[in-house]
Amino acid sequence: MTDVQSWVDERGKLTERAPRAHKIDVSYQFNAKLGLQQQLEAFSCANSSVQYLSMARSRLLVVPKIFSFTDPCDQPLSDTLVYLTLAGNFFYSRNFERPKFKEQMNATNAMLVPAEVDGFVNEVWSSGFRGVNFQNLRELDLRLCGIRELEDSPFKNMPNLEKLYLGENNIYQINENSFNGVSNLIHLDMSRNYEYNIKEVYQGLYFGDLKVFSKLTRLQTLDLSYTKMQRENLLAIKNLKSLLSLSICQTELKNLEPSWLTGTSIRYLDVSRNHNVFKDKKALRGVRSTLQVVYADDIALSSLDVFENLPSLEILLVSNNEIAAIKKKVAKSLTNLQVLIVDMNRLTTWFRPTMTLMPKLKFLSMRNNNINLISEEMEKDFENLRYIGISGNFVVCNCNARELFLIALRNEKILPDEFIFPINNTGYIESAVYHTGFKDINYLISKRKNVESVCVNSECEKDLNSKSSGKFHLFDYDDSTYKCLLAVEGRNTPFAAVPSCGARTQLGIDDVISDTLNKLYFLVIPLFILPLLIFGYVFRRNIRYFFITMRNSTMLSLINNEDIIDENTIFNYDVFVSYCHEDRGWVLDQLLPHVEVDANVSVCLHERDFMVGLSILENIVSCMDRSKTILLILSQKFLLSQWCQFEMHLAQHRLLETRREDLILVLLEDIPRRMRPNTLHYLMLTNTYVVWPKEKAEQIVFWRRLNKSLLAHKLRQANNDSIA
Repeated sequence: MTDVQSWVDERGKLTERAPRAHKIDVSYQFNAKLGLQQQLEAFSCANSSVQYLSMARSRLLVVPKIFSFTDPCDQPLSDTLVYLTLAGNFFYSRNFERPKFKEQMNATNAMLVPAEVDGFVNEVWSSGFRGVNFQNLRELDLRLCGIRELEDSPFKNMPNLEKLYLGENNIYQINENSFNGVSNLIHLDMSRNYEYNIKEVYQGLYFGDLKVFSKLTRLQTLDLSYTKMQRENLLAIKNLKSLLSLSICQTELKNLEPSWLTGTSIRYLDVSRNHNVFKDKKALRGVRSTLQVVYADDIALSSLDVFENLPSLEILLVSNNEIAAIKKKVAKSLTNLQVLIVDMNRLTTWFRPTMTLMPKLKFLSMRNNNINLISEEMEKDFENLRYIGISGNFVVCNCNARELFLIALRNEKILPDEFIFPINNTGYIESAVYHTGFKDINYLISKRKNVESVCVNSECEKDLNSKSSGKFHLFDYDDSTYKCLLAVEGRNTPFAAVPSCGARTQLGIDDVISDTLNKLYFLVIPLFILPLLIFGYVFRRNIRYFFITMRNSTMLSLINNEDIIDENTIFNYDVFVSYCHEDRGWVLDQLLPHVEVDANVSVCLHERDFMVGLSILENIVSCMDRSKTILLILSQKFLLSQWCQFEMHLAQHRLLETRREDLILVLLEDIPRRMRPNTLHYLMLTNTYVVWPKEKAEQIVFWRRLNKSLLAHKLRQANNDSIA
């Protein structure tokens, strides 16, 4: 959520942003001190001074005592330095004993050391800063230096320091006096600090006193990401009244209290990868009037309730969670939201206005969700958006998918790209540079691929000239991603190749009835017997299926319905798998290793888990009732098995009876509509299903989607069990 400074790169080398006439770079030099002296002697100081200095990755054990060095104009470095980096050196110990000899020799230089410093002396890593006044130093880079502790006042002689970078160290303790003398500090980066104790256990950052930040009265951005934190540390953050940006992603914080940010003015907040950090829906109550950007990626979020009534919120990123829908009252309360990113969640097709309830929404990303149909309500919901992305969803073709694509194609010609900027610019000062929210979104916009015309007939051109409303672009468009499934033919096709909505026949109901009756009279009266025979032959599968259904219904009526399955039921298995004998190899070789081993989901198989001595019917009913989820492995062979069809009927019967929605369909091959029983056709229309891909590269996505669904059912039931 924060950017590295622009004048030095990740390796510690000075960039082109540092003017050549004002910089010295002796990084990666074995004897950087000698190199610095040589460059200072040759430095042209007539109209310039050394403002930028890099001694990164020079094998320094402490901060070197070089700040009294002068240029040819007798200007000491302590007076001229504005930007200093010592990144990547070896300040591993708080203090250590270093031998001092009378003569220090190396291949390039020999110098004499006075006898009185013989023997051993104690030094701290910051010894080079002691006794030196840095009146002009604005930015100090100490990344990746192995620093473990911040002792008292290491930066006290830097009164004008504004930005301090202490990331990627081993800092595990700071105290009240660690930041003495830097009251003008604006940005503090303490991200990625790792330290292990003597038992090789990762220990978190410890604040010796809750007043550690009390002297940082101007601090506006604080980055603690990827640094293990204790909840008590948050009390110290509450004292930062001027704080605008806070990043605490992957800090192992959980279940934040409603008052944890009360009294602050935070606008930019990153809590990503902290599971259950927003378990309390009132966790953001203290910053409702100021919060502008929130990153909440992968925090086990099941709804957006925690973001209700945040009128200043403009960017919300909640990818990799378990959000299935956006509530109406939440959407209405987000009056200034411009960007909503809900990738890798469980959103499905919706049939009521949702996005239009957020009047300022411009950018919507719903990639890799469970949207399997583009409804008319969704198309209307997209009308006022400027950018949408729905790639990665398993969409079944309909004319709305075609219209969505053609509107985006038309807009490529008439609407230029438009970047997104903050609505609330009050006090939008330099600290905003360290937040990448709007920068990230505008980067996606600038790099998007234009939708290309695929019109091959006049009908397409006619659709392009229609008055269909919509101002959006597809920011994630790619030829291979915007395809849908033609259910009748069982193949993928581009959105643009789907028949248009205007191509559907508009017949009145009276015409349809009259035409049907005339055909019936023509066929039935002359040849009454022959049509019945033809009917029986053509629909022999349906007739056979009817009798199977009757038999199964009779068997189902014998099942004891007194045991009601509710949210408090304790299950023995996570999933019951129904499959035919011909698909046994796929189940044993593919499904079990990925589900039982990789996803840790307990599976019930009839050949392994049925109880000896019970009838097959009793075993099927018992195992289904003791399983959280029912998984049907569907193939054409599956439909030929009477027991498999019975299990499919029983699954539907049990789900309707108990009002559960714990059914997952996996298609191992295409099943044409003429071969599908009505029960299966209904289940495929009302349940999201996954298709086993033949291409090995696509199988990774298949297992990820299936395991995610199984784990979601398992987690939801586990929560119910804990409540019970």
